Amino acid sequence: MLVAATLLLCQLFMLLCPVSAGFYGPDTAVINLTPTTFKSEIYDTNYTSVVEFYAEWCGHCKNLRPQYTKAAKSLKGVAKVAAVRCDDESNQPLCARYNVRGYPTLKVFRPNVRVPSSPFIEDYEGGRTAKSIVDTVLAKISNKVRRLKAEEVQPWIDESNVPKVLLFHKDANAPPMYKGLAIDYAGTANFGIIRKSEIEASKEYAVTKFPAIVIIITDDDGEHRHIYSGELKKEPLYEYLSGFATPVEGARAPKKPKKAKKASKPLQHEEL
Repeated sequence: MLVAATLLLCQLFMLLCPVSAGFYGPDTAVINLTPTTFKSEIYDTNYTSVVEFYAEWCGHCKNLRPQYTKAAKSLKGVAKVAAVRCDDESNQPLCARYNVRGYPTLKVFRPNVRVPSSPFIEDYEGGRTAKSIVDTVLAKISNKVRRLKAEEVQPWIDESNVPKVLLFHKDANAPPMYKGLAIDYAGTANFGIIRKSEIEASKEYAVTKFPAIVIIITDDDGEHRHIYSGELKKEPLYEYLSGFATPVEGARAPKKPKKAKKASKPLQHEEL
């Protein structure tokens, strides 16, 4: 009742509740959602998403904005960070659908493999800091990267004819950016990770520097190996892999971030 009353007052007395030109502008990585775009962005995707339901007049929303923006930058290409402005009349049915009773309300949407376009939805109950948001969302991302030992690599390659993307890394935990790529190419390429300590595998694939990525293609002529030599960042890797496999529908090539005016050190999950 309090939220509804405040909304009504804001609509009647706009001078008392000024609306900014843009809460999450194009210079942020936050996706602004509407009833028209909500399904395609959140339901029809392989990505885990976090959605903030907010009002521009809300003080707590204003306090969360810099942290949420920072989290969005860190999770770009790994998970979707989106927002719905509930003090926009056209969005109010959408906010009501998700039982939004106060601002800001955050909800996490996880893909449902068994029932596509019907994600699991849960309330976000973590802290209101960028780190808490990032850590919570990363923990809920489905891992499509196979952990491998040296003796398991060849059987993994022989399982199917789709391209294999093999990351040689210092440990067996797949970096978030690599998990994001595995989601982008789910079903059209298989992703694996192998530890640096698996020396026999490193020798077999002529890997001497870590991290390193090798793409393996099998066809009638045998096995072909391609050692990636570009930057270990999502944008160039996404483009390089598109020469071997097709991204799933709904996956989009990441855009180059705009240069910041001041040097900053945000939470970073871009590099391997």
